Amino acid sequence: MSSNSTIKLLIFLQVTLLVACDFTPRLHKDILNAQNLIANQDYKTAIDRYEEILSRNPSDEIKVKIHYQIGELYSINLNRNFKALEHYEKVKEYSEEPLWLVKAEERVGEINFIYLRNYELANKSYSRLLAFNPKLKRYDFYQYRQALSQLGLKNYKKAEEILKVMEANPTHEYHVRSMYELGMSAFYQEKWPEAIEAWRAYIKREKRSEHIVQAKFLMANAYETMEDLKAAYNLYYSILGKYPNTTVIKNRLETIYARRVARKR
Repeated sequence: MSSNSTIKLLIFLQVTLLVACDFTPRLHKDILNAQNLIANQDYKTAIDRYEEILSRNPSDEIKVKIHYQIGELYSINLNRNFKALEHYEKVKEYSEEPLWLVKAEERVGEINFIYLRNYELANKSYSRLLAFNPKLKRYDFYQYRQALSQLGLKNYKKAEEILKVMEANPTHEYHVRSMYELGMSAFYQEKWPEAIEAWRAYIKREKRSEHIVQAKFLMANAYETMEDLKAAYNLYYSILGKYPNTTVIKNRLETIYARRVARKR
């Protein structure tokens, strides 16, 4: 665990647990003990201390904060994401405060999307976050993740509906990126011309060079699949030295060159 992560966890304990309203000397001692265990990277024992506190049936306020902390330890420090999810769900069970509901749902969505690739559950989390009224600050991010979850589920029609809403809104945080994802949706469905058209629109607006290179690589791949070898060769050549894996590009260029020569025979 990095020193920054350790500090983050310690600050969390100080700000939340140590200001709990039903604080007692014993609880104070046990929390400080768990805090020291985290500082010494003894995460499993720290969790045991928290579980022992929970066994005493403290107030819901304390339960919420401890369950969230255990979830963080399991996810961030022990890479046990299924166990982490159990505790984030407990946070939602014991709290009705929007702050905690949002924090826990964000973590559930993140774990299911990034680590477990359970796009169905991730989609449910991001749908819940999008349903908050008034809109949450990270609304655009949740909508983007919702669209990607639908892509992961191969629900291309639904994904495209969401992405087109984002594309139509120039103020959306992922307005430009939505064009790339629309290209990916078409690509997955083997609609090569549609994919190329979407990526061409994306490249005109994207400012990050590494993302432009990736889009050009995919465009070249689509052209190659369509047997437009000249267009594919030119695109691959344009990113030679820019694409992270130079060997891949050189191999593609050699293969296409050989195919073009063979055609002329």
